[in-house]
Amino acid sequence: MIVCAALLAAIGCENRRSTPAIDSSVPLRPATVGSSGAPAATTWDARLGPVLLVSGSSPDLATVIIGDSSRAGADTVTEREAIAIRSSPAVLIGRGDSVQVAILQEVHSAKGEEDAECTGWPAWRITSARRGQPGGALAGWAVGFVGATVLPIRMDSIESLSRVDSARLAADATRLASALPASGGERFTGLPFTVTSLWRFRAGPGVEGVVANLVRHINQEARPLEERTLIIAERDSSRRDERFNLAYYDRSQGAEETVESREVLALARATPDAQPMLVLGRDYGDGMAYALVQRDPSGRWREKWRSPRGHCK
Repeated sequence: MIVCAALLAAIGCENRRSTPAIDSSVPLRPATVGSSGAPAATTWDARLGPVLLVSGSSPDLATVIIGDSSRAGADTVTEREAIAIRSSPAVLIGRGDSVQVAILQEVHSAKGEEDAECTGWPAWRITSARRGQPGGALAGWAVGFVGATVLPIRMDSIESLSRVDSARLAADATRLASALPASGGERFTGLPFTVTSLWRFRAGPGVEGVVANLVRHINQEARPLEERTLIIAERDSSRRDERFNLAYYDRSQGAEETVESREVLALARATPDAQPMLVLGRDYGDGMAYALVQRDPSGRWREKWRSPRGHCK
C-alpha cells in the first residue's frame, strides 16, 4: 500500500522560511559516514564481467555500459568486446530476488531508446536463454552482468510492508535525513522531507538495512528548487525496537528540472561471500550515469565505481 503521502507530511516537522534562489545544481556527495576522508576507489570489479547491463524501455532491450570507465571512448563497445559479450550468458536480476539468464543478440541502437536526443551507450537486443526456450521472451528485469555469477539480494519496497512497518521506517529515514549537516547553505533547513522511495533488505547476518530517497522543496513560482537525499542505514535485525544507524548518504540541491536524482535499480553480491552492492542510476536532467555503492565488513558503504555520463541535447 502506498503510505508516503499521508504519513510523511506529518513526519516533516519544521516551519518553512523564506530562502534565496540557487543558481545551479549543487551535488553534495560524501563517500561514506565516519570515514577517514580518503577518496573511495572507483575501479570496476572484474568479478562482475566486462559490462553493466541496464534494462531499456522493454525487457528485450539492454543498455550496455563498459565497466572500464577510465578508458577513452567508454561509451562505445569495441569489436572484440562485442564478440565476448555476445558469446557469454548474461545474468539479469531485479529488485526482488528474480534471476534470468539471457543472451545479447545484436546492436539495436547507439542512442537512448526512449529519447533520440540522448547519446551515450549502445542498446542491444537481448533474449532469454532459458532451457527449452532459446531466444524466448524475458520478464521484467533491472540490471545484468555478462559472464559473471552475480547473486541478487531481495529488497522489499515500502508499499509492500504493513502500515505500521511503513510508518516506522519512513520516520526513521526522515530522522536520519534531518540530522545530516546543512551542506551547501541553510536554504532548505526547516523544510519537511517526503520519502519518495524506500526499500528494506538483509545487509548481512543479523543486519537489517534500508535504502531511501527523500526530497524537500522550495516552491518558488519562477524556479522551484529541490533537495534530494539518498540514505543507507543499518541496525541489528534481532532488535526491531532499535533505531537505524546511518551508513551512507548522498545529497544534491538545485533547480527542480535539473537537480541530480538517484534511482535504486538493484542490490546484489558478486559472489556468495561478497558484501552487498547497490546499483544506482544517476539522473542529471540532461544525462544519465550509473554507480555501484558497496558495503564493507565494518558496515560502511562507499561508492566504488561510476560510469561516464551519457548526455542529452
